[in-house]
Amino acid sequence: MSLRLKLKEMVESAPEGLMRPLVYLPYSLRLGRAYVQSVRAIAQAERTDPVILDARRLSDLRRLLQFAVDEVPFYSEFYSDNGFSPSDLRSWDDWARVPLVTKGDLQLCSQEARNARGAKGVKINTGGTSGQPLEFLLDGQAFAREWAHMHHLWKARGYRPQHLKLTFRGKHFDARQTLRYNAVHNELVVNANAPMAEVVRVVAALPRAVVIRWLHGYPSLIAEFAHAYAAKSAAALAVFRTQLFGALLGSEYPAPVYRTVIDEVLTSNIVSWYGHSEMAVLARETSKGMYESLPTYGYAEAVPTSHGGEYRLVCTSLHNRAHPFIRYDTGDLIEPVSQQGGSLAFRITDGRVGDFVLDRHGKRHSLTAIVFGRHHAAFDLVKHLQLREDAPGFVTLMVTPRDAAVDRTTLRQGFDLDDLDIEWKLEVVEAPVRTQAGKIRLKIS
Repeated sequence: MSLRLKLKEMVESAPEGLMRPLVYLPYSLRLGRAYVQSVRAIAQAERTDPVILDARRLSDLRRLLQFAVDEVPFYSEFYSDNGFSPSDLRSWDDWARVPLVTKGDLQLCSQEARNARGAKGVKINTGGTSGQPLEFLLDGQAFAREWAHMHHLWKARGYRPQHLKLTFRGKHFDARQTLRYNAVHNELVVNANAPMAEVVRVVAALPRAVVIRWLHGYPSLIAEFAHAYAAKSAAALAVFRTQLFGALLGSEYPAPVYRTVIDEVLTSNIVSWYGHSEMAVLARETSKGMYESLPTYGYAEAVPTSHGGEYRLVCTSLHNRAHPFIRYDTGDLIEPVSQQGGSLAFRITDGRVGDFVLDRHGKRHSLTAIVFGRHHAAFDLVKHLQLREDAPGFVTLMVTPRDAAVDRTTLRQGFDLDDLDIEWKLEVVEAPVRTQAGKIRLKIS
């Protein structure tokens, strides 16, 4: 474990009273030069003419390509096999000639071959919703840059580091502790092992001087918290809501079944974004379902698929030289809206929650479209919804209802799915199936 991670672990486990003063230490001192440089780069980019930004970015990408060929065995061989050389990139018109890289391409060779020679960093393993694990390196400054960009998104909606957060992210610790204070991000972290009713009880009993301003974490868990708080006391919930500034929804797609509850019960100031573990793209939500990539973080583009009218989200990390991601196919299908100054505006049409199911004739149906693209009356009755594909044309809806006494027939009739050549079964469960990290996937095995 690196010294930085050891120090972080020590701070996170230190007594709350001892660490509280850390709140007033600026992030520029906590995270160092990379954080400061990123903050300045973001501010400068917002003041610079998009034409100038495009010229600079093309120059940066040329250097990145040359570095990849010189220092990363995978790219040297991959580009050679595909008949491409960095010298071929003379203008933006040539960028489309750079071969696309998929997770499958990267999995065909060892991690050492994908790393820059002599590179050091933090090992990350991602599987995403695809179930395709990939281990790679992030350079030592990646998290500082990440937080500079995240704070940029959050501050635009009123967040300040001095504001206390209540964070739900699947973190497990001593069962005797319901909440644990983390001074690094000035947050009370919820123990994922604690029943949500107990979390509400402890939060409601906090001293008056401890004021929670933001909720942060998985939308599914925050929605569950909303349900539990509403069931406890309308008066206590009203007080909590008036003190709350907003909700920061990350790591899961903010599905309507969760987002609506958070909006109606807790706060309408909902901050959502698109990102992934590879740290090659980060996009802020500018309106519900509309995202805009940050040009100082990564270069995002919409690449047409072989099917007419479909586009893939492809991205390039502008910073990680330990394990470069260049024209990396995220596997997400998007609807591009505009691209200017290195920033791509888009809607996600199939991805992240973009699993699909097959009907009896083998036709593929996107769950994004049939679940979230329709107004299902059952959304008003359920806390959680997952789907299990038992066989082509046979799918089970796994539902956790808000009220255990709700009629199963009413639940089933609340889903507008009968126009599809699929046989739907309904299974009522007390709680959803979660990953080891505590996330809820829409489609489960």
